[in-house]
Amino acid sequence: MKEGDKFKTWKKRWCVLKSGTMMYLKKQNGSELGIINVSSIITIRVSQYKNKKHCFELCTPGRTYFMCANDDADREGWVDALNAAKKRLEAGTKKNLASSTGVASANEEDKISMKDFDLKYVIGKGSFGKVMQVQKKDNGKIYAMKVLNKKAIMDKGELVHTLAEKRILQGLVHPFLVNLIYAFQTKDQLFFVMDYIDGGELFFHLQKEEKFSNERTRFYCAEIICGLEYLHNSGVLYRDLKPENILLTGDGHICMTDFGISKEGLVSESDRTGTFCGTPEYLAPEILQGLKYGKAVDWWSFGTLMYEMLTGLPPFYSQDVQEMYNKIMNDKLVFPPQMSEEAKSLLIALLERNPDKRLQDAKNIKAHPYFAGIDWGKIARKEVDPPFLPDTSGGAETPKNFDPDFINETPTVAVDRDESITSSTFQDNFVGFTYVNTGGHLA
Repeated sequence: MKEGDKFKTWKKRWCVLKSGTMMYLKKQNGSELGIINVSSIITIRVSQYKNKKHCFELCTPGRTYFMCANDDADREGWVDALNAAKKRLEAGTKKNLASSTGVASANEEDKISMKDFDLKYVIGKGSFGKVMQVQKKDNGKIYAMKVLNKKAIMDKGELVHTLAEKRILQGLVHPFLVNLIYAFQTKDQLFFVMDYIDGGELFFHLQKEEKFSNERTRFYCAEIICGLEYLHNSGVLYRDLKPENILLTGDGHICMTDFGISKEGLVSESDRTGTFCGTPEYLAPEILQGLKYGKAVDWWSFGTLMYEMLTGLPPFYSQDVQEMYNKIMNDKLVFPPQMSEEAKSLLIALLERNPDKRLQDAKNIKAHPYFAGIDWGKIARKEVDPPFLPDTSGGAETPKNFDPDFINETPTVAVDRDESITSSTFQDNFVGFTYVNTGGHLA
């Protein structure tokens, strides 16, 4: 059984593994429906996807294929055969490269590695690692390097999310999304090298100023809408929209980053997922209820962020997380007296607890009176002058728009001494991680 791409229905397929490809057909002697090149498969693994029995998954740069075998023995047979075919192809590629060049082929980590960068500053931290400002030695360019610990990723079951983040960064290009420039690994760590966005986190500026003006909030909201709309049209559910994940460029535009818990493959409006994840303040009620959910959760988070920019705090905030969850589920939405009627109207529509009634179509959100006078074409082309410019005087050598507690920390890359991570079984999870962006950057 194979899950469909667009409609996610499961259908019986006749599969053939031969000559480096896996073909699937409607029946044994039927016409070919599709081909999976084994060389393009990043990971082959047993899966608990949607609680399906005897399931395994094939993760490629463009898509993750989900298959269900007849029984566990059949599944193990397929996983073993696919892994063996992949290793044969990789061995053949290395052998051909060595014979054609007269030298041994390079290891994956030799293509781009830590030796190519100087560490400058720590500019952020997360649950799996940290983000550092780095400088590439050969051209002097400044980048942001996100460093993730492999063992922590595996221990917390975050492999699928991490590989999805790379595919999203690698595959999507938009003016309001951060660009992935390089990806590489060591036996201990994964490295994402991205654009360095020198204006700092929206969170940093919101903390300094407590709240934003209506004009400034509307501008940021307009650019975020364009970014979210592009993600949703690409089948990606963001799931972590918050001020820490919105960066400001030196010229005052927004840039969305951190796709570590994003979900791919939600193409149609009816597509749903069910993982409980996100940041507590921004979780939609349907996530807290344990229901299947879709893109409407991003618009709830968007409403929460908009409210926070206008008032200084999320609408249902409490230091006690359980109390905050209760407020998200039950409390009345309260507005400060100075908030405009247009802003109130939009927030009521976005912070509707019933996702079926929630305002969640980007076109309708753009048409709301709160955005009256916005030229959406100019917004998308970055032709609207931002109402605020971060202080970037002094250049990258003096990063002023990041938390001083991070900046004052010595930038290092830790080495994990756990011997279990050196096993081929462990490292096979990260085969094919190296990436070099050869173009597609948007200013």
